[in-house]
Amino acid sequence: MALIKKILSWLVLLIAVGGATALFYSEEAAKPGHLRETHEQSATCKTCHQPWKGVSDSACRQCHFFDNVSQLRPGIRFHEAEHLCLECHTEHRGRKGQISDMDHTLLNPDLICSQCHFDPHSGLFGPDCRECHGITTWNIEGFQHPSKERRQCQRCHKAPQSHQAAGFKKRIMQMHEKVFPGEDAIIIKDCWRCHITHDWRHLLMVHEAGT
Repeated sequence: MALIKKILSWLVLLIAVGGATALFYSEEAAKPGHLRETHEQSATCKTCHQPWKGVSDSACRQCHFFDNVSQLRPGIRFHEAEHLCLECHTEHRGRKGQISDMDHTLLNPDLICSQCHFDPHSGLFGPDCRECHGITTWNIEGFQHPSKERRQCQRCHKAPQSHQAAGFKKRIMQMHEKVFPGEDAIIIKDCWRCHITHDWRHLLMVHEAGT
């Protein structure tokens, strides 16, 4: 049994040495894939790679400069640090490949998200996106909508422009008495009158044909 283990160990070692030798002498075997078009036209292997060291931030800074923050759009102004380039950028993903994978964990935790990101909520939820969203995935996991008994919808939702149109309100008023008998007025921000919380597209109020 000991002899078999020894033979297997030598066999694995020989395969590893043989593979490494083949990669060293065979240019085709060592090709990691095409560069992105812009890099493919302006760089060679030696432009970015140093033998036995690989790629470094200093290699990136040969072509990319971020010392003047005023020339950078807000979303990438953190690049002025000129550091940790390889934590987010990886090449050899093809000529049309996406070489940027933003790692938000590298940023200052006190950074306000809206300094870089457009706020689709128009300020309704405040400036700290991380109260609801994660930084590794934008999806909100485990979010539970308040119960239908809590009717302060306007704290989070803003009525779309279409809801302000006179024709829209007229159609709603035609059905309003059938759904909420005895009530005289409709307030557009009261989303709960027509919408349900678990499926926004499903309406409590069904419009009659031709209304």
